[in-house]
Amino acid sequence: MADFDDVLRGDEAPRSAATPDMAVRTARWAGLLLTGAYFSIPAIRVVTTQNPISAILALVALVGLVVLQLRHTWHGLRALPRMSWSTTLFWQALLSYLPAPLAGDAWLGVPSFLAASALILLKPPRGYIVYVTVVLVEAPYAILTYDNLDDVGYACLNTAVTGLVVYGFVRMATLVYEVHRLRASLAQRAVETERLRFARDLHDVLGHLLSAITLKGELAGVMVRVRPEDAERELTEIVTLARSGHKEIRDVVSGYRSVSLHGELAGVTAVLSAAGMECTVDTMALESLPAEASVPLAYALREGATNVLRHSTATWCRITLLPDGNEICLRVVNDGVLPADGDDSGSGLRGLRERLAATLGRLTAGVRSDGAYELMVHIPRPGRGNVPSAIPALVETG
Repeated sequence: MADFDDVLRGDEAPRSAATPDMAVRTARWAGLLLTGAYFSIPAIRVVTTQNPISAILALVALVGLVVLQLRHTWHGLRALPRMSWSTTLFWQALLSYLPAPLAGDAWLGVPSFLAASALILLKPPRGYIVYVTVVLVEAPYAILTYDNLDDVGYACLNTAVTGLVVYGFVRMATLVYEVHRLRASLAQRAVETERLRFARDLHDVLGHLLSAITLKGELAGVMVRVRPEDAERELTEIVTLARSGHKEIRDVVSGYRSVSLHGELAGVTAVLSAAGMECTVDTMALESLPAEASVPLAYALREGATNVLRHSTATWCRITLLPDGNEICLRVVNDGVLPADGDDSGSGLRGLRERLAATLGRLTAGVRSDGAYELMVHIPRPGRGNVPSAIPALVETG
């Protein structure tokens, strides 16, 4: 929760996204310890079965193999893209086979690390081809060492299984790392979505609320000398609006705000009429609309009314909400368009488009040929379109 709060305050990505967690570190150490454990077996056998000179030369070769193998393994543990490692694989191949005459049967399992490195570093199918080749080459090597065919088969099987085990541990660490990164990415995405929702909701609430308070404050200022009783009524409504806005903002912060299309329509009509506009309304039965349709329409109506109040000198406004084929169409039309308001690139309309996208709706806004400004919203009719019945929490649109 602390990481989530840090991001909401504008800090960098969550700390968990920057540093591997315990599972990633455990998987990496398991892969490295496995490599060391497997290499210790031929080292012990060489020291205990061979003469000092052969043992020293074989141990030097083993040290070179350990360095190369750890480099290859660490590349895989960091989940880096596969690439060509022809040079290091070539040296690992030389060190895997040339010391064999010095070490005898103690060296039989060493080429299995070459098979694992091929799977770790090379892209398919090249990695598979090299892996199978290493396993098959183990057969003649084992035949020269053992007389029993069972021992030969065991040597080949040991090479194949050891190569797969080493590769499996490296791959496991890679998958753990990728899952960790995906989890951090999803957490960051959730934070960004919440930021967007919060900013959009705050704009919707404050834009409409402040426009209404400003309008009523101006009316009260004009009426205070000539019609004190009307000015007092406007001031009372300002207080009511402020209290209502305080509750809405608190609900936005809590994330539980809901809107009513019927309530928005009544409020918008009252505010526009108080502004001296001739407001006409023509709607279908609002009770027949489910929440998945009425909520985005309520937001669209609020945004349309806010634009009328803030960005025009309108004398009339017409609001229609009627079926249009398989869709429901909301139109908010007004006169008094200001010269700078002929486009629809504002942040409020952009946020509204994002809301409508969740319900497969669409929005158009602009100046008509007769000079009036029209905001038009279409959403699929419930039961006839594909209006989602629920919106996932991580992509909540308000």
